[in-house]
Amino acid sequence: MSSFEPIDEPVVLNLDSWSKLALVEQKVLGAIFHKHAGQPFSSLLPREQWAIEGLSVAEANSSFASLRQQRWIESVYKSWGERLFYIPASLMETLTIAYAQRVGITVKQMAQHAHVLQEGKPDTAAELLHLIAWIEREGLPLTGKGTIHKKSVQKLSVITVLSSTDFEGLGIRYDHSDLYPTHVAILLDLLLSLNLVQKSDGQIQIVDHRLQKWLQLSWRQMHREIYQACMERYGEAEPALQHFRYQLAVLAPEKNIWCHIENLELKPRIRGWLYALAGWGYGEVGEDQSGALAFRWLIEPHSLLYREQEMVSEAEPCGFYMQPDFEMLVPPEAGPDVIWMLEQCAERVTRDRMSIYRMTRERFISALARGYELHEVIECLDQYALTGIPENVRIALADWGKETDAAPLTVNRSMKVMEASTGSADDPKLLEKDVLSGVYSSFYTPDNLGLVDVPASLHGLERDHSVIEKKFSLLGFEEIPETWYKEWRRYHSSTARQIAAKAIEWQTKLGIQQENQTQYLIPHQVEGHEQWTLSGWCMLDSSENTSETEWRTFSPSEWDTMRLILPDDVIT
Repeated sequence: MSSFEPIDEPVVLNLDSWSKLALVEQKVLGAIFHKHAGQPFSSLLPREQWAIEGLSVAEANSSFASLRQQRWIESVYKSWGERLFYIPASLMETLTIAYAQRVGITVKQMAQHAHVLQEGKPDTAAELLHLIAWIEREGLPLTGKGTIHKKSVQKLSVITVLSSTDFEGLGIRYDHSDLYPTHVAILLDLLLSLNLVQKSDGQIQIVDHRLQKWLQLSWRQMHREIYQACMERYGEAEPALQHFRYQLAVLAPEKNIWCHIENLELKPRIRGWLYALAGWGYGEVGEDQSGALAFRWLIEPHSLLYREQEMVSEAEPCGFYMQPDFEMLVPPEAGPDVIWMLEQCAERVTRDRMSIYRMTRERFISALARGYELHEVIECLDQYALTGIPENVRIALADWGKETDAAPLTVNRSMKVMEASTGSADDPKLLEKDVLSGVYSSFYTPDNLGLVDVPASLHGLERDHSVIEKKFSLLGFEEIPETWYKEWRRYHSSTARQIAAKAIEWQTKLGIQQENQTQYLIPHQVEGHEQWTLSGWCMLDSSENTSETEWRTFSPSEWDTMRLILPDDVIT
């Protein structure tokens, strides 16, 4: 496991929390979010940028420290001690809403219908179950170089409904791209990054206790976990593209409603992401009559978000329809437990909105040989067969069960979702909290190792646990008279120049008044001595909170009184 742990406990920060931030803190956070999105950064904006925001550097630094205290900003250390800052992924949806107008909205609901360019494939969650079941039966040994054997790769490539063409526009990078087709690399990367499989003892092995907890999730919860992994691992790192990806989920209307994608500059790269979403089964890509790009979700987009992770709203359990020819028609409403059971004892014929499985003698006997008991298989089939088991099928299953006397290879398995393992053999660091009432710990964390090179990855970096000072200090603060920052006063020209120079040194604001009119400056430079001038950014409103500024040059004769404007939390 990496030493980088993004969050020890989930950060519970939402729009209510954001609205309670001081206005200056909101402006600083907004500027950082706009520029960097969720990507790491090592330094704050330059003075000129803060001035455009109507803020001094001192205000920005003070507010930044406060935002770090409140965990709107996290940090890690690079190997040589440099600190990197970032906005946690769990906060991106909240900030996408809070700063939508600032960033610029690129997703808007359409009034008309769109022409479909790319239909959505069946969802990837069931594909992962199909892949895990195949690995459990066939095994997945590795070569001496740590790669999967070419024959196994070829088999993996064709047993899924996904194809490499679904992901051509992502431009993802990974080792051994000459061996692994893109869709195979993504599927294996998902299994590894979700901790459902791991490389061990010369093969890729299923992490059984993690799988059992995974099988206790609903489709909705699985979709969310997979989506979060896809967002962070396969989306391009550029902040503008990251903003778009979050807006697509946060600002889009509910599922089955088309929305315009309004960003011509990034259109080719956005198109690549939308086609990938269609490949994963999350939506469909289209265009309107003018050729503008459009998208509609096939899954309720809000169910994919962090802030919705504890929502429980599941449909009634649904099974399948068993035919006398041993085929089973499986509607999309069938749950993960149904699919997992069928993957054990039947072969998948087709996968679509309505999937077809066929019970075969070979697969059925294989399941019994791997530890599944005959009576449990029959009981599960009885439970989920919506119109019952045809008599000829029931007789055949009983006959097949008599053909094998193989002792279970492991502890008795259950065709139903098994109890989560709690034995001492499990690494307690990997065990998740029990799945109760739909509340669960995330399976995916950004530092999980996979096959794909993650853009701007913080993997392997040490979490910064340093205590953040509550007070903001200024060098030499105790040496200046209190009147400079506590009172509005008239000063001799030479003293006024000293005060202005100190504001520049500390990068704070300066207040000036003339005839009861107050102006706030972000001073930049003092020129001259006896006849000196002060240039910098001037707030164009009497309020300190405005962010509209203009570059101006003043002489001391243009004001009567003045004082330093310091951040609220300066040590006094």
